[in-house]
Amino acid sequence: MAETNFQALSNVSLLFAQDGSTTALGTAHDASDTWVALPVISFSMPHDSAALEVGPQRSGTHVQLENQGKHRRDLNTFTFDVSFKGTPSAILAVCQWAFGDGASSANFAATVGIGNGTSNSSIMKHGVASANHSTVVFQNAGSDATNNDLTVKGCIVQSFTLREAVGSDAGQLICDATFWTAYAPYEEANSISADSTDTAAPKSIFSKSTTTFNSEALVLDSWQMTCSRSLERISSQDYSSYLPFGYTQTSPWEVTGTLSAKRDDSIYDALSVIRGSDTGVNISIDESSGFTLDIPDAMVDASTVDAGGSHMFQTIPFRAFAATPTANVWTLAIS
Repeated sequence: MAETNFQALSNVSLLFAQDGSTTALGTAHDASDTWVALPVISFSMPHDSAALEVGPQRSGTHVQLENQGKHRRDLNTFTFDVSFKGTPSAILAVCQWAFGDGASSANFAATVGIGNGTSNSSIMKHGVASANHSTVVFQNAGSDATNNDLTVKGCIVQSFTLREAVGSDAGQLICDATFWTAYAPYEEANSISADSTDTAAPKSIFSKSTTTFNSEALVLDSWQMTCSRSLERISSQDYSSYLPFGYTQTSPWEVTGTLSAKRDDSIYDALSVIRGSDTGVNISIDESSGFTLDIPDAMVDASTVDAGGSHMFQTIPFRAFAATPTANVWTLAIS
């Protein structure tokens, strides 16, 4: 007879561990840590499975033999995507798991590195504690009737996007994050419960008071900013547990984004910058209180005109830079 248990997507909820450098990389957070239920909109899930590598073909045979196959669990990495409502707690938690700064004023500095709290560090070692990794529990997502939760440890944010638009999501701020880990997910009966549940209102494009681009005031239809980097696992400690020696960041952080603004005198007045002047300019996106995103050195990357609606917009792609090896690429004050 077929099994009768099943997993309804609507019954799955996510819990995130958030602590202050007390848990070693490779160790799952436990009940003594702080667990938060953040406002998740959508998610994907990882599963423990390895890529199959096939060895060389034996001469004189015309099919592949079983002894050629090898599952490369020593190379495993896992990613999953989570979209959050843009509340202060959710945004700052993602900042902590991405680059190690989850304070109310998050500074994305040129020195953040992998985010382990040490300036310009590109590595995280198995067994060493830091605050920039999380354990994520997908409650009611396990495939077994008893072991009905999925636990993923050692999770850090590989990339994330902040975005708002007049024409989508009721104008609410959304944060799309891609989590990355080299530790295999596992199914268990997890008894962890939330220490706090985030019920705050997300930020909104309809609450924006001022947006300036090179000191020119813009009327925004939408905006987004993406921060991304490449990560790799470091080998395998053995070929039974398949634990990595750690993580390394293999590319610089790249910060790119797009402004979509009403075409008016401000666009004309910023023409020299939009045309390209090899010089970074300031972008500032503010609410009257509780949200200030400041990007001090951004360069436009091939701006275009959007003539697809009743009135025209200027699409302004940009890339953000640090002015010096210790300067901020951007700062965010959110509360």
